[in-house]
Amino acid sequence: MRLGFIGTGQITTAIVTGLCTCENGGNQNNIWVSPRNTEKSAALANAYDTVQVGKDNQEVVDNGDMVFLAVLPQHKEKILTPLHFRADQLIVHIMAATHLEEIKPFVSPATQIVRAVPLPCAAIHAGPVALYPAEGEASRTVSTLFSRLGSVIPLADESQLDTLAVITALMAPYYAMVETITAWAQAQGIARKDAAAYTASMFEALSKIVQSADDGDAARLAKESMTPGGLNELAMQVMDAKGGFAHVQAALDAVKNR
Repeated sequence: MRLGFIGTGQITTAIVTGLCTCENGGNQNNIWVSPRNTEKSAALANAYDTVQVGKDNQEVVDNGDMVFLAVLPQHKEKILTPLHFRADQLIVHIMAATHLEEIKPFVSPATQIVRAVPLPCAAIHAGPVALYPAEGEASRTVSTLFSRLGSVIPLADESQLDTLAVITALMAPYYAMVETITAWAQAQGIARKDAAAYTASMFEALSKIVQSADDGDAARLAKESMTPGGLNELAMQVMDAKGGFAHVQAALDAVKNR
């Protein structure tokens, strides 16, 4: 299946990189990318033999059996309106804060449309990919593709996808937290690379424990981690005294309201 990407930003780069570097990535059919971001599209074409840069977005559409819409929401009318799609094409909509119904008029006569929320970590074949709708041949096809890049989470309701998409806004705060911890350890005499590697590895392991929990009860795991009078209890007490994690919910609410 030939893939076309309208928009060559961070997420497109991650998806293409992940597909071209996963097992049997060399067997992937041609990937066409938009010329809009010259530097990124050229870098992908230079790195992978299967990637070609279209002379314009219409050439990308013409050469795609599965076409990814990866443009900024505020630019969708300007970029998508002039394009001509085919009825047999499968459209993968990965634009932020844009409901599937909003896309239909732009891609007609194509009717197979799947909305997905991949993350930059798709480049290293890790992380979640939320998908809507959960059922149907088109969704199964897209799910199979994204399963090579991470853990696919099919959703029966688009509002559920919207909620999970809000959580992606915590990537920058998470990196900032890791940086804060790394800087503290560095000040104690630990090499920056070692401090960052240790911190990231610890959180990766803790995340895997949450993933493996049948009930997803992270509150229980937090409680079990706190020995009375122990270090985790002390750390939690200090955090609670400084406001705890209410600011995280406040940030999520702000993003959702946006």
